[in-house]
Amino acid sequence: MRQAVWCTLFGSKNATMEKLHLLSFATTLGGGVLLWLIEGVVPFFSAQADRGRHAALNLSLAAVNLAILLPGSLLMAVFLEYSVRLWPGIRGFELPIVAQTLLILLLIDLWMYLWHRLNHTVDFFWRFHSVHHSDPALDVTSSWRFHSVEIFFSESLKLPVFALIGADIGDVLLYSMLMTPVIEFHHSNVSIPEALDRALRAVIPTPFMHRIHHSVLRSEHDSNYGSMLSVWDRLFGSYRMKTSIRNMPLGLENESAPDQQRLRALLLRPFRN
Repeated sequence: MRQAVWCTLFGSKNATMEKLHLLSFATTLGGGVLLWLIEGVVPFFSAQADRGRHAALNLSLAAVNLAILLPGSLLMAVFLEYSVRLWPGIRGFELPIVAQTLLILLLIDLWMYLWHRLNHTVDFFWRFHSVHHSDPALDVTSSWRFHSVEIFFSESLKLPVFALIGADIGDVLLYSMLMTPVIEFHHSNVSIPEALDRALRAVIPTPFMHRIHHSVLRSEHDSNYGSMLSVWDRLFGSYRMKTSIRNMPLGLENESAPDQQRLRALLLRPFRN
């Protein structure tokens, strides 16, 4: 039944997956470029002295991670193709197709919240996730700045979690297409009206909300973990706001100096005492 709905909307199953891949890639690339241009015109924090160098470093980390993400996405597609035949998860409930899909998307986003929180509370995971937080500036390219070992664990743990939920690769691509622009947006240095930010954060993590997550203070960066939806932070008590953040220092103490902001230094950082 579900496959028939997909085929009605997009054509064959293979064509559906190809279109979702293209849409996901287009939203990631298009959203990132657009936000990078806008934040150069109306930045929230004072304009960076060398935005190009900052972007080049973060994109270099992203390029390294492609060595994991590209084969990982193929492995996930194959793994989920077979896992849903053995265990349907949410698809086994007699619910309308749309309700099944929405529930799966919610559960994927809940996992993303829990995984992010684990990266802050488990010291081993924090060693790698702290590379993301050591960024002394925050813009849309920060949304792609992760250590490759963190990416490896993230992609590996998704396999059993998504299989348990009953997600297939179409669900994962749909989630990625919706979630990635939100993550790019809340990492961006775009200045938006306070009233608009307040309205949006009733649903999604906003730039103001996520900037607190990148505060140099641990009491502040251990908060606001949401990826696509802000409801999890409110529900699990990790939601935090403050009145003013324009002069709030970003990054990590003793981890954000210029000589520490080089590709080799960031890749080796988690393995040093």
